[in-house]
Amino acid sequence: MKAQDVVPLLRTLREECVALPLLSVSSAQFSAWETKLRSVLIKALGETHHITSSFQKVSWTPWFEPAPREDMVKTFERARSISIGLVDAAIFELEHLAAVTDVVADAGFDPELWAYVGGHVVAEEWATVASQTAIFTEDRIRKWAGRKAEEIGERLMTAVFGDGGDYRLGLTQGEKQGWHRLAMGLSMALRNADAHRIQSRADHKLYAMGVVGASSLLLTQMRFEHANRFHDMSPAGLSEFGVPTGT
Repeated sequence: MKAQDVVPLLRTLREECVALPLLSVSSAQFSAWETKLRSVLIKALGETHHITSSFQKVSWTPWFEPAPREDMVKTFERARSISIGLVDAAIFELEHLAAVTDVVADAGFDPELWAYVGGHVVAEEWATVASQTAIFTEDRIRKWAGRKAEEIGERLMTAVFGDGGDYRLGLTQGEKQGWHRLAMGLSMALRNADAHRIQSRADHKLYAMGVVGASSLLLTQMRFEHANRFHDMSPAGLSEFGVPTGT
């Protein structure tokens, strides 16, 4: 999603937040508003961005029950104020970082991968971009192929893309070997380095975006050839928007 398209949506959702009836948490109106705003934030900033994360932690009702009406009103209004502030922060970030987000969106990365790491790209957290891309890519391949959780790295990529694998890519034997080797390279060269230690390098931005590009390529090809027979598009351990939780 481009910043120029997202900001008007956020402004509309901000107005809807202001207009929410008092103590309407269980209403269809509130549920629709909360779901729409969460979806927009995830798609625009990413699941792990601090604004998205903060919004998902907002509590609209007192933690103790039954609560006096005065406490319920106070909690609701506080949550409304926090949410409005978070929307304003998201608008500010998107307006001032529009060039960054739009360039990346135009590059056409895998949408789920971008939803997961896009916030880190905007924040220029290059070490995190590389490590989370590697983790996300392996997670998605494992879930799509229906492999066991203990299958990781080289073992996973061979089981999925190697000789005898159920999700081999390409038409000719050479293509199949090439895709298998790409998957192996991502796992052995990138994941081993980026998921297990923090790298310090002068070209970290270029390197991190290269990791995103290579991983996106593999995920895109797997979707293209096998999406109609994936085992699970929304596996356990992923949010309703298809991104890993708790990583």
